[in-house]
Amino acid sequence: MNKNQDITAQIKETILNRIAAHEYLPGEMIPCERDLAAMYHVGRAAVRAAIDELVNQRYLVRIQGSGTFVRKSSQNKVALGVLNETKNASFTSLVRNFGIELSNKLLGTGILTNRKFYADRLGLSLTEEIYGLHRIRLGNQEPLALEYTYVPLKYFPDIGSYHFERVSLYDYMDSKGHLPIHFQETMMMQTAGDKLRSYLQLQEDETIVNYIEIIGYDSQGTLVEYTESYSRPDKLEVRFVTDAGE
Repeated sequence: MNKNQDITAQIKETILNRIAAHEYLPGEMIPCERDLAAMYHVGRAAVRAAIDELVNQRYLVRIQGSGTFVRKSSQNKVALGVLNETKNASFTSLVRNFGIELSNKLLGTGILTNRKFYADRLGLSLTEEIYGLHRIRLGNQEPLALEYTYVPLKYFPDIGSYHFERVSLYDYMDSKGHLPIHFQETMMMQTAGDKLRSYLQLQEDETIVNYIEIIGYDSQGTLVEYTESYSRPDKLEVRFVTDAGE
């Protein structure tokens, strides 16, 4: 192995280590070639060669005009509100196994304080900061659900630096050691107002949506998520099951 090949191999290994350590999350854009070259004090040719190899090996993906991103695993489970890894929900009509490509459209983010309703839902005091994330969940570019998610900022202090149209919120929460794995869920049918109907692109005669309230706890029992999810009943079906004997 010559010197250039050795440098390329080291850069490649460093990027892979950062992916494994969740420093670069699935769907997140990595630094550009110029920045990586400056970071590692090497020429851009060595950086480009390392990225080329990682793209060919399907660790990274280039998107023309946008940048280079960590490839999302095709084996990731669907996470649409409670339609995720929990045993009490199933994503029956649209799942990746049926060729559906899931994506997000970001509506807004921000920090909330002195909001009693959300503080109560997250078990926080009024003075503690809450990060809000509002998204439309899409399947093959069709709106499936509208989600309003709130998390305690104290557990996710750098959340504002991530782009959740590309990065999975649950991958990010997992990287911080606070992945929700236990859930309290409440579901009901609700009449959709004009704004909600517009977001979900409902027809005039489609007025009913699924409303699901989710409270999520991590493996230590810490309350880390409150989500309100509004989904299209013609696209998604939610089933709740219980263990035998319960």
